[in-house]
This record gives sequence, C-alpha cells and structure tokens, in this order.
Amino acid sequence: MINDKYKIMMCDRIISTINKWEQQPSIKEHDLYTFLHNLKGTAGSIGMEDLSEIAGTKLNFLEEQSEESWEKDNWKDFLLPIEEVVSFVETNMQRHIQEEHEPHFASAINSKNFILVIDDDMVFVSYIKTVLEAKGFMVIVAHNGQRGLELIYELSPALVFLDIKLPDINGFSILENINKIKSNHMFVAIMSVDDSKENRAMAFDLGAFDFIKKPLDATILTSYVRNRLSFKQELELSIVTDELTQVFNRKYMNLQLELLTEQYEKNGEVFSIAITDIDFFKKVNDTYGHIVGDEVLKGFSSSIMSAKREEDVFCRYGGEEFVLIMPNTTKNAAFGVLERMRKLIGEQQFTANGQPFFITFSAGITEISEQIRHPKALMEQADQSLYKAKSSGRNRSVVFTNDEVFSSVQKVKLIVIDDVSIIRNLVAGYFMNMQLPEDYLLEIETYENGVEFLQTKWHEENTKYIILLDGIMPKMDGIDVLKEIRKNYQSNEVIVSMLTGRNDEEYLLEALANGADDFIVKPFNIADASNRILQLVNRLFVKVRQ
Repeated sequence: MINDKYKIMMCDRIISTINKWEQQPSIKEHDLYTFLHNLKGTAGSIGMEDLSEIAGTKLNFLEEQSEESWEKDNWKDFLLPIEEVVSFVETNMQRHIQEEHEPHFASAINSKNFILVIDDDMVFVSYIKTVLEAKGFMVIVAHNGQRGLELIYELSPALVFLDIKLPDINGFSILENINKIKSNHMFVAIMSVDDSKENRAMAFDLGAFDFIKKPLDATILTSYVRNRLSFKQELELSIVTDELTQVFNRKYMNLQLELLTEQYEKNGEVFSIAITDIDFFKKVNDTYGHIVGDEVLKGFSSSIMSAKREEDVFCRYGGEEFVLIMPNTTKNAAFGVLERMRKLIGEQQFTANGQPFFITFSAGITEISEQIRHPKALMEQADQSLYKAKSSGRNRSVVFTNDEVFSSVQKVKLIVIDDVSIIRNLVAGYFMNMQLPEDYLLEIETYENGVEFLQTKWHEENTKYIILLDGIMPKMDGIDVLKEIRKNYQSNEVIVSMLTGRNDEEYLLEALANGADDFIVKPFNIADASNRILQLVNRLFVKVRQ
C-alpha cells in the first residue's frame, strides 16, 4: 500500500525530530510552530487525518514568529498526544507490512500470470500445486504432453515446469514445438531427476530457461517462481516503445490505464482518454507510398509529443490510431486540449515528390466515472465517439455522452452439474449474492446430471464458461461429459473443474488427461471454492480484459 510507506516515513521523521529536541535544554516556539504546521499538511495528505487534526488544534496555541523558549517538560507534555498517535501507528503499520508483504508481492507479480506444470506424477504435481498456491500463485496441471501443448497454445502461461519423461511425448519434443511462441516471454523450466550433462545441454539448446533437478525444496521453489515472474514483468515493462514513432506502445498504454484506474478508485482522481485517428490515411499511403506514410506517422507523433502537456501520456494504439491519456482532466477540459492539437496538426505541412500536402485527424473523448471505470470499457466509449466524429465529417473531436449505445461487459456463465441438490443450491446461492467486478456479468445454471446438460443448447457466442462438473453421476459419468465438452470447446473458452470425492491418483490422471483444467475435492468450503473460481475467471480469461 503506497500510503503505508509514507505513513512510516512520517512517523520516522517525527520521532527523529523529537529525539533531536530531547538533546537540547529548550526549543523555540517558532520551531514548534513550523514542525506542527508541516505536520498538519503532510499528515492529512497521506491519510493520517487524526494526526493532522491534532497538529491543527495545537497550532492555535502558538505564535509563528515567537522567540519564547519551551522547556523540555513543557513541550513534551504539549506533544504527548502526537507521540501517542505515532507510537500506535508505527507499531501497527510495521506489523501490517510484515504480515502483508509476502502475499502482496505474490499478488502483484501473479495478477495476470499462471503456472503450468506438465508432469504425469500426481504426487509431485499435487505437491507443486499445494506449495505454490499457498503463496498466491495459480497453478494449472497437464498430465501428459499433448494436453500440455494444448494449454500452452490456448492460455499462454507465464511459466512452464516440464518433465522430460512423459507418457506420450518426450519433453524435449514439447520444447521444439513451443519455440514459435517465445514472443510471449514464456519461461520453460525442465524438471527432471536425470540432470546429466547431455540432458542439460539439450534443454538449453532447445530454448529452456532453466534446468531444475528433482527433488525440490519448497522454499527454493517459491523463491524461484517469484524471481522468474518478477523478471518477466520487468522484461515486459522494458518493451514499451513503438519502434516507428518512438512514442509509447499499446502495452504501456494498458499499464497506465490500469494505474490511473486504481488511483481513481482510491482517491477519486478523474482522468480522460482520447483515441485519435488520422483522416484518410490510406489515401496518403496509396497516393505517396508507405515510406511517406511512415513519415506522416512520425511527424504526427512528434508534433503531438511537443504540444501535449507534461503529465499527458501519448501512445500508438495501432496503425494510424493513437491514444492520449490525460490525468486529472475532465472530458470537457480534454476537448479543449484535443481541439488545440487538431488546429496545430491541420497547419503542419508535409511534402512528397516536391508537393506539399496537409492532414487532419478525428478524436473520440471520454472520462472515467463511477458507472464506467474499467479501461476496456473506457476505450470502447472513446472508440464509439471516434466513430461518431468520423461518420459526421471527420476533422473534429467528439465527447462521449450517455446517449451512445454502449456495452463492455464480459458475460461469464457458471454451470454446476451435480446430482446432489444441496451442492448445486449452495454454490448457486453463494454466487448469486456475490458482488463481482463491474466488467463481468455472471449468470448461473445448474443441472442434475450430464445428460440433461448436454441435451440443452447451453453454449452461447461471446460468453465464457466455468463448469463445475461432478465426477460420479447417474446416467453419465463426469469423465464422459468432460470428453463431450472437449470435443468442441477449448480451455480459453470453457474451463472445467472436476468436483470429486475421489482423491486417488488414477482418477485425477484420467480427468486431467481428458481436458479437465482443475479439480476440487469434496467436501469443500464454499468460500474457498468461490475464491478459486474467481481466480480462474480473472487469470485464465485475462485476454478478454486486455
């Protein structure tokens, strides 16, 4: 928590000042006044309102220019309420940070990453899963190579633990198959008992990031995962510049929108965004060629960068579309900013084959609000306003209004298939009463058996599914239902978590081999299970939210 850091810094400064004064026989009243005056302003800014109020009250008894001396006993009594507050805050804040540091670190790194373990040893897999998920990481399991490859291509995991010896495909063959998706910065670690020189050399030659010998130490494993995911995050953050125009790229834009959205939710800091589109840019390319078109993109970007305010963030969204992010700016103020820029661009002359020409651009503008505050939703609003600007003549800026038709909600359907009515009703009832993020619309359906489920037209376009599927049911076994689901739908669209009272390795292997993404062993705590389901939604359907 950002404010916590500064609260501790404030407490340290107060204690340091008091300790220094205690070494003196007396202090001047104007020094006491300055100390409390600064404390009043800073403490209130970082969320220490009580301390700010006490300082303000104490100031009423002091004169700013007074040279009167205060003996130690006098100023100590005078500042006693402040020392008490500092002592309480320091004690509890330090404890809070110590307790929260580890899960907060894991959450920050893993919010959009998960780990895939490809291994047919269920005891080992369960161990890895338990150790890492206890630290806040999401772990998905594939029991054989074929299923592992499917999940790699469907879900793009951040980190893959891969055994060499698998029942169907050699682990080295999987490495060869996934070389083509290295652009996703996916790290593959070979895990094997056999760490011979030949195996290590082959693993690295084929693109493995690490070779880890079994058995593993839980502490080292957790630290390893943190290290690699942190490095992955740093690597991706370093690649934030568009090569042609040298402005920020779409990845950086998404990061900034997420950051500003968090600030809005915490502090109410409004911001606006504008999507700009160079008018008739295709005509520029067709008339003058793509080299001139690139020069136009660079010239346009350079002009906007020179004209924008220091706090604004300018990014290339794609093609001839750019996004301007404007912190602490309402949409009406943003309109003025865009109109000034539009006039500037309209006056800029370009040249091709000795002939001058000019360009214009259109813009769609919106601002964050209590009703719409997800970055994807804001981008869709701005895009609708841009469409309106282009369809009404181009070379203009349009501010989004609520009259526009707008929908950005991702529909997710939770389906519970279980022949025990109390389980169906508990899960359904629990989720019906949950408050989900505004960018998700959750619907719930329940079925008594797999036959009933498969006979319905349960699948809809533009909908994501999480299916909680009982393993043992009348009429049709859960594994058979799972096989039918996987004939038509992949894990990036339909996630299947098996509900099972069986904790035996053979059954779980069969479920994973046939496409189960997860398993929950009965009896289970409904709150824990629901949290896991929400993690699956947030992490495995993350592409929907970007």
